[in-house]
Amino acid sequence: MRISLRHNSDRLALLTGRPKLLSVGYSADPSIVARALPRRADDERKNVLLLGGNGFVGMHFLHDLLDDERIEKVYALVRPKGSNSGAARIARQARKYKMALPESDKLVVLEGSYLEPSMGLPEARYEELLSEVDVVIDAAGGTTHEYPYSRYRREKVLPTVTLAEFCLTRRFKTLHVIGSVGSEVYTRLRDFYRPSFFFCGYSKMKYVVKHLSLRMNRDGVPIHVYQAPFALGGPGTRFKDPGMEYSFWNMVWHMVQQGRTYQFGGTNPMVAGDVLTRAVLNNALSQAPRPISYPVTPVTNEQLAERLGLDLVPYKEFRRGLVRTNRFRLGEVKWRNPIASARREWQRASFVRSLFPRCLPELLTSIDTAVRAPAVPLNAGIPAIDVLVENARNIRKIAKDLPALARAEQVATPKKAA
Repeated sequence: MRISLRHNSDRLALLTGRPKLLSVGYSADPSIVARALPRRADDERKNVLLLGGNGFVGMHFLHDLLDDERIEKVYALVRPKGSNSGAARIARQARKYKMALPESDKLVVLEGSYLEPSMGLPEARYEELLSEVDVVIDAAGGTTHEYPYSRYRREKVLPTVTLAEFCLTRRFKTLHVIGSVGSEVYTRLRDFYRPSFFFCGYSKMKYVVKHLSLRMNRDGVPIHVYQAPFALGGPGTRFKDPGMEYSFWNMVWHMVQQGRTYQFGGTNPMVAGDVLTRAVLNNALSQAPRPISYPVTPVTNEQLAERLGLDLVPYKEFRRGLVRTNRFRLGEVKWRNPIASARREWQRASFVRSLFPRCLPELLTSIDTAVRAPAVPLNAGIPAIDVLVENARNIRKIAKDLPALARAEQVATPKKAA
């Protein structure tokens, strides 16, 4: 079975804002191939291939897979880095996020990369994956927004097609791809040409992955996409997440610094990491997985204002004050190294404007509309606003400026990581 993305159709879809132009080629009818392949019965335990198991979300998947009685074996594909083996990288991440992985003989750590032929594995091991795996979870890929679409195309779009082909070889496998609600910002042609942080190459890649997955799913390829929001730390990590690496926390920090947030009738997309992975696994292991899911537990700006002690003001007023406070200042330039210093100061001011573009309420409304339409009940356990506040209290840059009100409200956390 061979699958290919035809004639740069993804680039054409982005240029025109028409996802229907995505074109996929097959060497055979994927629905016929899928029916002919051997597969396990619904009540049999499954073998899972996890990509990106050493990332923040990947660690949650690894924890839940090892703890799930429906799973027989977990193959975790991790790229070695320097002298650190794949297993060592997983152990390091577990310590970083204070996550105790269940003791289990299910785990098989493989050193390789899904970007390489045969995943960079010895032939015998790759053949084992082709013959034994039932479910593939793709939680791999960087989260930085600074690269052009062409790079993300090589690292995510084309590999998604290759993984779909892998899932229709030797044994029937379902492919579950972690997408992003950030791709929902594209609703009109002009959105594909906006210069804001939210309309970057990363978001375009997620947009293509979403529509490519839905296209292949309609053609009979067993691929399913999850439009995930910001994944925050939950009880299992004692409410610790990547922190200021997230644009979400940078936005919250600026709100805290201003002492106010903006009035908005919609919601902000987020979810605790453990809630996200449970939603994905329950869908992946169901008899009829949904083609697309939105595992989101949203928070409103009214909740943010109440818990973080912020004033609510109109968005134009909020943005005007924020831009004025963070404008480029010659006084901040260090004249011993003026060029580099001026560049950093300009980038800082530009980043703030990009993080809070004039169209922010509009794009958040687009995300909110998409999230609510195919809503799926989630077993969140803890209110989303409590998850947000507890994570904020673990981020030093934000916590030092939080008011006493937010600090006084406690959420019970386990003494040991789940």
